[in-house]
Amino acid sequence: MTHADAEGGAAGGAMTEGGAAGGRRAVVEVRDLHKNFGRLEVLKGIDLDVYEQEVVVIIGPSGSGKSTFLRCLNMLEEPQSGRIVIDGTVLDLKKANVNAVRQKIGMVFQLFNLFPHLTALDNVMLGPRVVKKIPRDQAEELALGLLRKVGLVDKAKNYPQHLSGGQQQRVAIARALAMQPKIMMFDEPTSALDPEMIGEVLAVMRQLAEEGTTMLVVSHEMGFVREAADRMVFMDEGRILEQGSPTEVFTNPREERTKAFLSKIL
Repeated sequence: MTHADAEGGAAGGAMTEGGAAGGRRAVVEVRDLHKNFGRLEVLKGIDLDVYEQEVVVIIGPSGSGKSTFLRCLNMLEEPQSGRIVIDGTVLDLKKANVNAVRQKIGMVFQLFNLFPHLTALDNVMLGPRVVKKIPRDQAEELALGLLRKVGLVDKAKNYPQHLSGGQQQRVAIARALAMQPKIMMFDEPTSALDPEMIGEVLAVMRQLAEEGTTMLVVSHEMGFVREAADRMVFMDEGRILEQGSPTEVFTNPREERTKAFLSKIL
């Protein structure tokens, strides 16, 4: 993996012309992103870049805007203002090119959102078959390979109700990977799991990180942050307050708010 510097300090990475830094290409570029829910301002000017093969983990207290930020990146929530570029494509806030941009993003949610009437195999095959129009035999070969990757090829014919929560989340990861996205985004993927199931999902995520998958993760799992993240980002009250390598932020946080948060969870 490429280990990222905390470029730009607390406010976000500084982008050079063309969305590159240190020879790395930005897969995600966000500038001055704002999101309101009625009178509540949830995102207050977010700036962030995520580079190829980088693993960026966002941490912060509940209500800080972490999940809303991820949802804005694929227009599950529509921002009030700001600029979002995914793999070189500017996201049209009028939704003209939302579907094209979404195909570049693999999204894994807190809840698994599998289709209950489809087997694990069919859940993974669905996107390639319907969206990319891949022939069934090719889609099945792809899906079986991905289920093998997440350790569930033996559960290919099982329906979601016959899978544990951890197994369902691993199928959800395989389903997202089936679209061959440019970046994988995870929104607290272990928060709905029983403690004994968390490890099996994190193991798959660590494997993806080791393979160089570009990842943007919202997580409270500090062990995963230490082991897998190139860069961690601390958000609070709709702003990025601090970012850097896990070693830097864990051992020498600059902001008092970061220190207070980490003192409660470490």
